[in-house]
Amino acid sequence: MEKAQRHVKALVTLAVGDFYTQMGDITHSLMQDYAERCGVDFIVIQDRKVNENYGLDERYEKFQLYDLIDKYDQIVFVDTDILVSPKTPSLFDLVPVDRFAAVSEAAFSKAGRDIRLTQEILGEVNWRNYYFNSGVMVFSKAHKSVFDPKRDELRLWSTGDFRKKEVNLLNDQPYLNHRINELGIDLFELGHEYNHTRVITETHTRFKSYMIHYAGPSGHRYGSRLEQLHKDFKVFTNPMSLNLSAALPPYRWVVDRFDPAFVRYLFKEKFARKS
Repeated sequence: MEKAQRHVKALVTLAVGDFYTQMGDITHSLMQDYAERCGVDFIVIQDRKVNENYGLDERYEKFQLYDLIDKYDQIVFVDTDILVSPKTPSLFDLVPVDRFAAVSEAAFSKAGRDIRLTQEILGEVNWRNYYFNSGVMVFSKAHKSVFDPKRDELRLWSTGDFRKKEVNLLNDQPYLNHRINELGIDLFELGHEYNHTRVITETHTRFKSYMIHYAGPSGHRYGSRLEQLHKDFKVFTNPMSLNLSAALPPYRWVVDRFDPAFVRYLFKEKFARKS
């Protein structure tokens, strides 16, 4: 009887620079726990390599995944500003090893603008997939070329003058969406529970999801993103609070509004209206 093939897998995140290192001080312990439950390696990309070798903006260090995938059969990439619930099922079991998986935000984000703009800058493609958020991705060696940092198109997207004219234009996400469609890769939809961003405006429902993503300037609450991460980390590490918040979103709505950061926001808005 043949032995089943053992796949070598890893959970990878990116924390380059002081700000993201501070985020990682909060979020990485939950990621480490998740990796251990899944029986995979946990890797934090901390050094600047893409910027030094290929002249790309430092925010594109995510493309170090191009070399890292050589060592693994499957990688789950998670942005460092994401809290991973202790209840999160294994994405390594959920996603077949030959599929590229992510979470659609086509119904919420500036997907239309990004689909149009990337094709104007990088060329027309057969765009057949939903527009996904690149904060959580599952992929394998078969998808290595998606992350090639040496492509002229990536340098053009990173440094082009068109960026000065566009408001809130993201960095790697529109490019990766264009690249996936250019390569004809079909996407495996995970569902927002695996990448719950602020585009879901009912933020008090966030603990019903497995992975909460604090992207953007406001995250999910009031106060700095580091404050939000720290406060919600306490929820994730308190089983009673987590169960209440997940089962009863109205309870979380009330708790959030008694938060001092929300009270400060109300006073600030009231003062702004008077002035």
